[in-house]
Order: sequence, then structure tokens, then C-alpha cells
Amino acid sequence: MNTHNTFFVILSSCLIIGACKVNKNSSSTNTPVQNSVNQPASVKAGKKYPYREAEPRVLDIEHMALQVSFNYANQYVLGKATLTCKPYFASIKTAQLDARGFVINRVALLKNADTLPLKYEYNGSKLLVFMGAEYTRGQVFKLFIDYVAKPNEIKGSKGVAITDDKGLYFINPLGNEKDKPRQIWTQGETQSNSCWFPTVDAPNEKITQELAITVEDKEITLSNGELMKSKMNADGTRTDFWKQNKPHAPYLVMLAVGEFEQVKDFWRDSIPVDYYVEKAYKPYAKMVFGNTPEMMEVFSKKLGVDYPWDKYSQIVVRDFVSGAMENTSAVIHYDALQHDAREHLDNPTEDIIAHELFHHWFGDLVTCESWSNLPLNESFATYGEYIWQEHKYGLMEADMEFYSNLRSYLGQKNKHRVEPIRYHYGSRDDMFDVVSYQKGGRMLHMLRKQIGDDAFFESLKLYLTKHAYKTAEIADLRMAFEEVTGEDLHWFFDQWFLKGGHPVLDYSYAYGADRKSVTLTIKQKQDSTWGVYRLPIQVDLYTGSVATRYPITINQVSQEFTFESSGAISFVNVDANQALVAAIDDHKTAAECKAMILNGPLYMDKYYAAKVWGEQLKDTLTNDDINTLNYLLKHEFWGLRNLGISLLEQLDSVNRKPFEPTLFNIARMDKKSANRADATTLLAETDAKKYTSVFEQGIQDSAYSVVAASLEALNLADSTLGKKYVNANKETKSGTVQLAVARILAEYPSVDEVAYFESKFNLKGYYKYSLFAEYIKYLQLTDKAIQLKAIPGLKKFYQTTNDETRALER
Repeated sequence: MNTHNTFFVILSSCLIIGACKVNKNSSSTNTPVQNSVNQPASVKAGKKYPYREAEPRVLDIEHMALQVSFNYANQYVLGKATLTCKPYFASIKTAQLDARGFVINRVALLKNADTLPLKYEYNGSKLLVFMGAEYTRGQVFKLFIDYVAKPNEIKGSKGVAITDDKGLYFINPLGNEKDKPRQIWTQGETQSNSCWFPTVDAPNEKITQELAITVEDKEITLSNGELMKSKMNADGTRTDFWKQNKPHAPYLVMLAVGEFEQVKDFWRDSIPVDYYVEKAYKPYAKMVFGNTPEMMEVFSKKLGVDYPWDKYSQIVVRDFVSGAMENTSAVIHYDALQHDAREHLDNPTEDIIAHELFHHWFGDLVTCESWSNLPLNESFATYGEYIWQEHKYGLMEADMEFYSNLRSYLGQKNKHRVEPIRYHYGSRDDMFDVVSYQKGGRMLHMLRKQIGDDAFFESLKLYLTKHAYKTAEIADLRMAFEEVTGEDLHWFFDQWFLKGGHPVLDYSYAYGADRKSVTLTIKQKQDSTWGVYRLPIQVDLYTGSVATRYPITINQVSQEFTFESSGAISFVNVDANQALVAAIDDHKTAAECKAMILNGPLYMDKYYAAKVWGEQLKDTLTNDDINTLNYLLKHEFWGLRNLGISLLEQLDSVNRKPFEPTLFNIARMDKKSANRADATTLLAETDAKKYTSVFEQGIQDSAYSVVAASLEALNLADSTLGKKYVNANKETKSGTVQLAVARILAEYPSVDEVAYFESKFNLKGYYKYSLFAEYIKYLQLTDKAIQLKAIPGLKKFYQTTNDETRALER
């Protein structure tokens, strides 16, 4: 094969990689890119997955005392575990533990002052210990296991939400990677902690723990619970002793080791709240994490259950295999949460911080008894993001951000048939999807709006207190709601949690001649196999700005509801709480949409109306059109200003002219960077040359998103000037800026930019693969000599990303 053909083979392979990877959500949240095959999760290739039961309870570990040190050269964990155990119910003569990839040095029974060797069998993943006697229910014994764990040698499975399952990771163990610190950290979910300590690795096990970690004295350690003491050793190392007296699931056990800076904070002046970051980011730690104590207070008061653990720490590590992990009292975050003030303007990452904190009630305090019940962890943690935003930033902001969850779910058609509580699935990782997270969070919101705030939060309090430090299944949640409300909620939980699908609704309106009456027709158009939904909702009739509310229940394929009013009805707002998990086709007129934008109280009222109106918006604008657009563009809430900008994008440049002064002001002075960036882009599309000076000023903006938008706008206005600023920003440390640079460079294939593109292969997630896609565009247009020069780098890129791509294509 000649080199030119080789180039196109590599190019094709890399194009596949890029197509798989370009998904912004995969780099910014702990919810992954999903398989796009349109089929139920419980069925694959026509074969139903097996029933996934909760792990049978045979051996109960009450307490784990663990001593660990590390061999960096071989990436080994040297461990000694003492497990305090008892039979769960039935008598036992053997004890089986999960222990993956170990070398077992010794197994013994600790009895008073004696140590009695025990026989055992080990197959590389299960350790079967012969106890030498029968132990009955309630009879406690202690097992001692001396072992070496080799997590880096485990050939594990790779997933989407959690991209590896080695349990414990050595990062740059030999110090060979420039600009990367040496670290150790763990990731136990779903069942990977048995790669570094022996345990019953199941979510329905609960243990207390002591962890003694021996490290170099310059290194900091972190684990669950409290740091009880530190001891210097004769060889110059130090051992830190951590202890957690409150039980939690084994997958939540963690440790982290490295040279971190610790920034101290407190909740209620008594509970330590600490942030661990690399030294360069210490000045920004409170900027990123500083709202944590307030979040703890908000969640404690809302739930009626105080934060239940001894401390709350958050640590940022390199190369994490997920977005973040809710290890009890010691959360691990991926390195996007380690950023400076400029990056913070565009992505403050508070949603991730709130998500992981809320898990400390839902997931840590009360744990799903099996992975089939994962929404009891993840749906609630997702909803915790909403509760925080509602408190801190108001209902408009919370609703706007929360709508992205519904959009994410509706956009993944392959997940529409998937039931949230799944007793049949392929792998545990399959449960970590848009159904368990986004759809589940929206379902909880729908339940809250149906029964009211008081009943909703009182029910959560009952659920948490009744099952504290224990496990639960979906029926336990339902019964808590039923006990508080006095209602039979089987229908709601069966319809939403135990079945897949969602309603597809069509709204149409027939008004009387004087508009003092209206007949609302609602049709359910979803797949008939999903059945007919029962949907209790509220309908608001507006006469001007005054609303009258009517409760209705949708429970038929087609229904008509007739309402009368003393005055002319300007519009009808169906599902006035805007809480339904549904796809909706609303046949409002343009006038009705504009009235709803102006008078609807919720962000989603205005958003849904703008969406329908935008499809009808014509290039010839009326005064009402202009007034409504100006209402949005000048609204005090930044999200509605952004909505106005998005509507202007649908107009041609001539019809945008009346709004140029407003766009100009937004581009220069709006408090929200997203609005400044979007307005800059729209000005460039409207009359780029006229606003060259604005774009030059934008390149000096504090937010990288505005810098990126200004670079592309300036390139459109004056390519020579644009290229000058592009070259000046090639090393700006922002993925957003580098993606803009790459898009512009791809327009100039005659210039050799191979070195630039290859230097950006170290970007991560969305930015890495989006930038790579621009590189491919560039190479397709450039000459053969540059293509040949690119081959070695393309090969390297392909080789280093191939494993990850396979995981995403599963």
C-alpha cells in the first residue's frame, strides 16, 4: 500500500473516532454519550437480557480495618485487611469475598490473641475461605488477609459513564509525564473496589471502616470519615489513619494520594469542609467550591435531615474515569473543576458539585439495593441540581437549566422504550444513562408538582429517616409517599418508574366567536405499546394578564375540555406547572404565543411559546413582533435575553437591523458571557465589517467564550486581521478558544498547520474530538505533502484513542 492510500485509511479511521466522540456532554457531566442504536436496553440482537436480582446476602461484613502502601514501580497495592464478619442469616462454613487480581499471601482467623491460618481457594476474582467451623446467625468472627493487589494488570470492561473498572489508578507513577503530578485515586462504582481490597462488592452491603495509608511524607492522603492521626515511620514515610464509624456501601470507599493543597472551610462552624487541588489552583478553590456550605444548609433544611456525615471533602484529580464520584464524605472530581477565574465565567460547574453533594443523602445515606434501582441514587442527585439552582438563582434559572434534562432525554430516541427501574440489562454500566439521570430527575419534579412541596419533601424526609444507613428499592420510596399523602400512588410509580416511554401530546384550540369560551382538544399520539397515560395537570385560562386555573386529568387517547370566561381569552396554558415529561405539539397562533411570552410567569411558558412562534415568525415583522422581541432582549433574566437572540437568528439580516443597537449593547455589556458571545456571533452574521472594532474589543473579554466568538467574527469581517489574532491566541489555555482557532485555520489549507493541530491532541473530551474534526476538514483540503507529514501524528492519535472509542461504540 502506498503512503497516500495509507493516509486515507488512517483518515477514515480517525473520522470514525471523531464522529463517535464529538458530544459536549461527555466532557462536562457525569452522564455519558449514549449508544445510538434504536432498541430497548433490555433487548439486544433479539435476545432478552437476564433478570438482575439484588445480590444474595450470605456474608455480612460489619467493619473493615485496612492497611495499604504502594509499589509505584510495579503499580501494586500492598494490603492487609481485617474484616469483622458474621453470617447474614443462614449458618456458614465458608466465607466468600470479592478480590480481583490479587496475590494472596495469607488468610487467617483472628481469635482473641491467636492467629489461626485458614485454608482457601482463589480463582483470581473470588476468594473462598474455609472457616474450619460452622458459624451461626449473630456469631461474629474476624478474617485477616495479607495480599498484593495488581489493579493495573486487570483486564476489565470499559463503559460509557465509567470508562474503566480497575478500582485503583496510579497516575504518572514513575514521573515520566511532564506537567502531570504523581497521584493515586480510586473509583469503586459500580463494583470495582474489590480490585484493591477484599470485600463483598455489592451495593446492598454496608460497612464501617478504618484505613491506614502509608505514603511519602510530602504527599497528602484523603479517605472517608475523619483523619484520626498521622505517624512518621522509621523509613521516612508517613501513615495516615482514617476512620468512618457510620456504615456505607463498599463501592463508596475511597482513597486519594498526591501533592495537593488543602483549602479549609466549614459548615455550621463545626463540620469540616475541605477542597483539595493542585497548587496552581489553590487561589481559585473557594471560587469553584465556595458555595458548598450553603448547599449543605439548603439540602439539610429542604429534606429535614441534616447532612449525615462527619466531614465533607472534595478533591480534583487527573485522568479521572468519570465526571465525579460521590464517595462518602470525600468526593472525587475530574479536572474540569480545577480552573481559573476566566474559565469559571463560562462553566462554573456548580451542577456537578450539587449533584455529588445531594448523593450524600440519596446514594450514600440510603443506597439502592441493586443497580436495577439506580434511579434512587441518580435521579435524586440530578434533581438536587434543580433544588440548588431554584434556591440560589431563582425559578427562572432553575427551570431553564432543568429543561436541558428533558431535551437530552427526548433527543435520545434509543432510550425512549427503556424503563427507569430495570431488572433486565446487559451490563451494570448500561444503567448509567439519560433515563436514570435526566428523565428520572424530571419525573421527580413532576411528582413534586402533582402532590405539592410540603408533601413531597415530607415524604423524602420519611424515606431518608426510615432507611438511613440502609438500602432501599423503588417500592420503599412509593410507600413513603403513600404514607405521607394518604394516596395510592401505584399508578404513578408503575406508569413512570417501571415502564418505558412518555406521552406524545397534541394540543389544539377552538374558540367561540367572542373568545369567551374555548374547547381544548388533547390527543395522546405516542406509540400504542406505551399505553394511555394518566396525567393530572393544571390548565390556566388567560384574559389579558389574569389567569384562572382549572385542574384536569388526561387519561384518554383523545379528550375535549371546554372552558368559559367572563372576558376574552387571550391564550390557554396547558400544564401550567410545565412539569410533564412529554413531547408536545402545541397549535397556538402567533398572537397567542406572543401573549404567552408576555404574560406567562414561568421561563418554560415563554420558552415553549417562543418555540412555537419561531416556527411561524416571518421576515416581515409587525409592531407586536418587534415589541415582543424587545421584551425578551431587554428582560432582566439573562436566559430570556438569550432566547430573544435565538429568535433573531431566524430572521434575515435586513429584519435584524432594528435590533442592532440592542445586540450591540448585549455584545459589549451584558453581564452573562453566553449572551455576549451569542450577540457577537449574530452581529457578525448581520453586518460583520460594521462591527470590526467591537470584535477586536471582544478578544480582550474576560470570558473565553466571548474571545472565541470574537475571533470567528473578526475572521468574517477582515480575514487578514482575523488571522493575526488567531495566531496570537494559538496558545491560549482554553478549549473553547482553541476550537475557534481550529475552525478558522481549517479555512486556510494552503498553510502548514500540522504542528498546531498535533499540539492540541492533549485536549480532553468534547474539545479534543471537535478540534480533531476540524483537523480532518483541513487535511481533506490541503496538499499531498502536508497530508504525508500528518500521517505519523494521525497514527499516534488513532492508537491512543482506539480503546476509548471501542467503549463508546459498545
